[in-house]
Amino acid sequence: MKNLAKLLTLLLVFTGMNSFAQKSNFQQSVLSGLEKCKTVENSADALNVAGYFENIAKTAPKEWTPSYYAAYCNLYAGLLTTDKGLKDQYWDNALLEIDQADAISANNSEIYALKGYLQFMKMSISPMSRMNFMAESAESMKKAAEINPENPRIYLIRGQNIYYTPEAYGGGAAKAKSLLETAVSKFAAFKPVNAVDPNWGADSAQKLIAKCN
Repeated sequence: MKNLAKLLTLLLVFTGMNSFAQKSNFQQSVLSGLEKCKTVENSADALNVAGYFENIAKTAPKEWTPSYYAAYCNLYAGLLTTDKGLKDQYWDNALLEIDQADAISANNSEIYALKGYLQFMKMSISPMSRMNFMAESAESMKKAAEINPENPRIYLIRGQNIYYTPEAYGGGAAKAKSLLETAVSKFAAFKPVNAVDPNWGADSAQKLIAKCN
């Protein structure tokens, strides 16, 4: 019995060490991808990093952040091209990826916020014929705020959406300013749960609010 107990203890220790190593390797892979994000200069770069995160997602099917970051990179691939057809393609891919993240981590404020961002950008391609995306975006952002009202990316995304909406349609710098101020305030207090959780947007909020003054 003593030998059996020792064997079980060793197995538990080994399993724990192996699990820790896998988690450490996963986090390092995601962090490496986030470093790659900092070097993105064009759509091709963004798509390459999206592919990198898609590969991580395949090897870590229980983790939501790889699909989230793949969606984030596809979002930027669309922002970095003027081709509307490509924008649609990249943002459709991003919405599929954000749905994959949602299937792994339900009721996640970060996922809903990014989804709302993507839905708004889909609408922006052809506003008059895509007003349904405006309603969908508003609903996603509402859910994100209900889940975690302290998430600063909610206020950044809402603020920048209003900032880039023409004043004739209810947008403009003056209306965006208070949301961006809230974003800056919440970014100052925000701390991600762990090293690979979303932590982007603070610089964007600062730069955009400077344009409102």
